[in-house]
Amino acid sequence: MGFVTGSTTLARSDAPRPARAARPGRRGALWAALLAVLLVAVVLSISCGSRPIGPATTWHAVPYVLTGHADAVPGVAPLDGAVVQTRVWRTAAGVLTGAALAVAGALLQGATRNPLGDPGILGLTAGAAFAVVTGGALLGLSGVVNQLWLAAAGSAVAMTAVYALAAVARGGARPVTLALTGAAVSAGLTALTSAILLSHQATFDTFRRWQVGELTRPDGTFLLLAAPVVLVALVLGWWLARSLDTLSLGDALGRGLGTHPALTRSLVGVAVVLLAGTATALVGPLVFCGLLVPHAVRALVGVSYRRVVPACLLAGPGIVLLADVVARVVVPDREIQVGIALVVIGAPALVAVLRGRAVAT
Repeated sequence: MGFVTGSTTLARSDAPRPARAARPGRRGALWAALLAVLLVAVVLSISCGSRPIGPATTWHAVPYVLTGHADAVPGVAPLDGAVVQTRVWRTAAGVLTGAALAVAGALLQGATRNPLGDPGILGLTAGAAFAVVTGGALLGLSGVVNQLWLAAAGSAVAMTAVYALAAVARGGARPVTLALTGAAVSAGLTALTSAILLSHQATFDTFRRWQVGELTRPDGTFLLLAAPVVLVALVLGWWLARSLDTLSLGDALGRGLGTHPALTRSLVGVAVVLLAGTATALVGPLVFCGLLVPHAVRALVGVSYRRVVPACLLAGPGIVLLADVVARVVVPDREIQVGIALVVIGAPALVAVLRGRAVAT
């Protein structure tokens, strides 16, 4: 699989203002701030919820949850122990999916040189969701392992289809053509997924909340199987960051500097499929994370992918977890899905990041 390069700018041409790297003296403070936001988000995610549990009780129960004894916490009611266990797994799911989607978005934007590169916009999450729902409803393929490989396969097929359709369009697979084709494929797959869910009641009952994105579905087994896949893909993406920096100078100059554009983009495709597919299998098709986070961190750390990728690794989980905390507490005595909260928060945040700034990739 491969990508065609191009470039586009989403800003007023009369006053472009590219993102610049922070001065060396401020860089350490920026990294410390990103790490602090992530740690605060983790603490809030474990501490907050629709059921009030005191901080002392919550953090007393966490070590027992991590060792598999949530139902036998001394001095803690079994129901409270179960709630803390759910919050811990929910937090772990948010960390995995936030990191996966943010890094996948950054890699896509670098490989396609398209500021609209995002697993949601280019149809990868819709392809993964369609494959998981179709496999469960029509083929009886349930269980964690089946859902993981179905999601990865669905993402790969969707990405290939988007690229193939864009390549035969007039002008070839330019960035705007890729984005429009991805939006069309994503809309079609989402409609088909909804049709399958509505015609299969059992599948609908299983996936109706997952379809809009929720962190409560993955349990410890699901997370333990998904984590190595995400980790391998993140390491691959980090390793490719230097090559993406070279490709940003152009394919010809990149070859002169020892980078192989086709191989780099193929490896980026593998990493993105694993990241987007696994994240979708875990929590459903979340949107905005892969688009918002890379642009936000570029405003802080600059455009080099050697800084953008690790910054996305910290900022992505923080944004997803904070959106999930808002989803838990905004409506008293009930919770809404994190996918809804992420759209409500992410849309104005993306507009704020892009306003008056040239989008650089």
